[in-house]
Amino acid sequence: MYENLLRLPYFQGISKNDLTSILDKVKLEFFRYHDGDKIVSQGERCDNFIILLNGEIKSETTANDSTFTLSEIHSAPHAIEPYSLFGLSTKYIRSYYAVGETDILLINKSYFFSEFTKHDIFTINLLNLVSSRAQNINKRIWEDVPQSIEGRIIRFIALRAETLCGEKRLAIKMERLATELCETRINISRALNSLQEQGVVKLSRKEIHIPDFSKLSEAIQ
Repeated sequence: MYENLLRLPYFQGISKNDLTSILDKVKLEFFRYHDGDKIVSQGERCDNFIILLNGEIKSETTANDSTFTLSEIHSAPHAIEPYSLFGLSTKYIRSYYAVGETDILLINKSYFFSEFTKHDIFTINLLNLVSSRAQNINKRIWEDVPQSIEGRIIRFIALRAETLCGEKRLAIKMERLATELCETRINISRALNSLQEQGVVKLSRKEIHIPDFSKLSEAIQ
């Protein structure tokens, strides 16, 4: 467990002895989930610092009008939305599900603040990561809109994704994607088929499967 925790950027610079001392003072809850089990729900209050210790999880975000859903795969070690512990809305942005057998560590928010933030290095790491996330999102928004339809499809996904790598699935009707990008359905279809021919997406009924988002992005550079 300690090795996995120390691999997370939140704990960089903290010695194993210091981490042991912290964990001795907090209540730890361990859970094992099986394939398809829901861990948290989109819109649920974020009262815990949740860490994926082993296995994989799927995050899933649904648009406000329920017309499309983006899912992503995350591998251990991975912290589930620590940024949702703060701010005006302390609710999860995404739902999370176990992929196969998954081990989760849960630390209540009260222990999280009372013990971890006593260590300056942890507080600095947390501030840096939350700030970096905000800066990266702002950078994505202000980047030039690509001229190609393929580029705009990738940008549409990137603006809604948690990370710009790994496996993703976008469940959306072609008509809705066309509307979002102010394009015709036939042009969207041609662009997606072109990406499929390059081997960076797989198309099925109402779904775009991206095995590796970083390879998709490289395909149009």
